[in-house]
Amino acid sequence: MKFVVILCDGMSDEPLDELKGRTPLAVAKTSHMDTLARMSEIGMVHTIPKGKPIDVESANLSVFGYDSSDFNTVSEEGQKIEDFYTKTGKKSAVITVDEKMKAFAAAVNMKVYEVDGATGGLNTNYSGKKDAAVTALFDDDYDFVIIHVKAVNEASVAKSIEKKIKAIENIDAYIVGPLVEEIQGRDAEFRLLVMPYFPTYVRIGTSESDAVPYLIYDSGLEVEGNQFYCEKSAKESGCYFDEGNMLLNHFLETE
Repeated sequence: MKFVVILCDGMSDEPLDELKGRTPLAVAKTSHMDTLARMSEIGMVHTIPKGKPIDVESANLSVFGYDSSDFNTVSEEGQKIEDFYTKTGKKSAVITVDEKMKAFAAAVNMKVYEVDGATGGLNTNYSGKKDAAVTALFDDDYDFVIIHVKAVNEASVAKSIEKKIKAIENIDAYIVGPLVEEIQGRDAEFRLLVMPYFPTYVRIGTSESDAVPYLIYDSGLEVEGNQFYCEKSAKESGCYFDEGNMLLNHFLETE
């Protein structure tokens, strides 16, 4: 079984008047995510401990399946964190340009893949990130891969609704769709988790600690999902993880 997380930095948002009360994720043309949504578990998760301010290290701990309440900061002297392979039994890798995420990956002994042309901006090399994931999964035989995309967050910080929608559509068109097709073409069993890192509200250009929508697809399960992957459908699903680290445990079926 292969496990892939597509971590879309800042993708979640609030309903906007400019979009007739919809979010950028709901408006974006995401045919691949929506196709998966019809066969997937959809719900909401807090990647930041509820009631706490946004903190990248807490988000990293949560998304990687660690309980952030057990740590002050990963970088603090004397703070030790369990090796990811020891914790999960999964040989793992991360594809990111974010230096803090690279440092976290190194702290838990996860391989970091560099991608030519990956910038963290709207013009990042989406296809290159997908190719790196395929290489990690099949050429290098990793069990678990995180693809981190910062483009949506950059558009949100710039307060550009148009660019945010475009970045979401790029992730769908150049990462989600082709990656699923390629894995299916290799007849590999896999689970895919699509989720925001945390919400970044384009109206104010800042990140918050509110819950975000997630999607889990399992190639070996038939699940009655939802017509669309967006905040509204995720909230209506009734699936909710108050502690972000429990979502990864659920995804890896280790809880």
